[in-house]
Amino acid sequence: MDKLISVIIPVHNSADTIDRCVESVVNQTYSNLEIILVENGSQDNTLELCNKWAEKDGRVKVLVSEKGVSKARNLGLDMMKGEYFAFVDSDDYIDVTTYEKCLDSIIAEEADMVFFLTNSECQGVVKPVLEKNLYDLVYNKNIKYYFCIENDYVRSVTWRTLFLASKFKDIRYVEGICCGEDAVYMLQCLDISEKRTILDEHLSYNVNTYNLHHNFINRYIGRDNFWTSRQVQIEKSENYILKFCGEEILGAVKYYYLVQYLNAIIVTDKNYKKAIRKFLENPFWKDAHNMKNYKAYCKHLICNAGKASKIQAYLIAHKMYGMYSLAMKIYERNF
Repeated sequence: MDKLISVIIPVHNSADTIDRCVESVVNQTYSNLEIILVENGSQDNTLELCNKWAEKDGRVKVLVSEKGVSKARNLGLDMMKGEYFAFVDSDDYIDVTTYEKCLDSIIAEEADMVFFLTNSECQGVVKPVLEKNLYDLVYNKNIKYYFCIENDYVRSVTWRTLFLASKFKDIRYVEGICCGEDAVYMLQCLDISEKRTILDEHLSYNVNTYNLHHNFINRYIGRDNFWTSRQVQIEKSENYILKFCGEEILGAVKYYYLVQYLNAIIVTDKNYKKAIRKFLENPFWKDAHNMKNYKAYCKHLICNAGKASKIQAYLIAHKMYGMYSLAMKIYERNF
């Protein structure tokens, strides 16, 4: 098999993780690879490390883009030459057999996309992510189902998918979005996909510094104008979600982010009631906080979720923030 696979890796302040990531790609059992490292605005020595890999392995190319993961991926897409392509995040890594197995699968099934399963790694502990809903996503013809699942791993699938370039080479990430950019890209791909398949093996390692509950809080709380910036990014996604999924799903997505942000405020701010009032002065988030969106969220995004997620959504919807705070304190003591 001599099919060229382009592997696009956006890198930003990745000095601590880039070597493990690139090593997992250059050591693949399938060797006909074009490995594109796209450095975008790092303030550490990431670019120096990328250049060392290019000196060491002729398959590695280093590009420099403006800051932004979507800009970086788009530049990689513009420059790639492969018949197939894939993405890897610079803080993650993959099994050395990934692309050999993916290529065998996508060719055997005559598919244009192949998905594989993933592991979650947190503080050195690796666990396979159980994703029963992934099978529904892959084989469901109605792409609005893409949002009708409770598992974030299922929706964030570009970094564990092999794509047929002739089918998807003209699709680009919407720039200016760094929260949910994968979802918008995947909606466009799923819309034109003719056949997709699953490789039933856990081949990628999604690395989190904290557990998933803490990851959101530690990454986002404290940034100036964070809520406003996320509003702008959701607004940039709206037309895509409306086109492919409809108004009800858009309302559910807005409520999803509302729950995440209110959770972060309640967990981290001692005077959370005052902080929530200030947050909801923003017309966008105030409008998102309504029973219609709550019902859509329950109907679509957490319909198969556990009791904890449903209680969380209920308490937020009914503005029972004190009860929510108490529930989170109990959760913190147990996990």
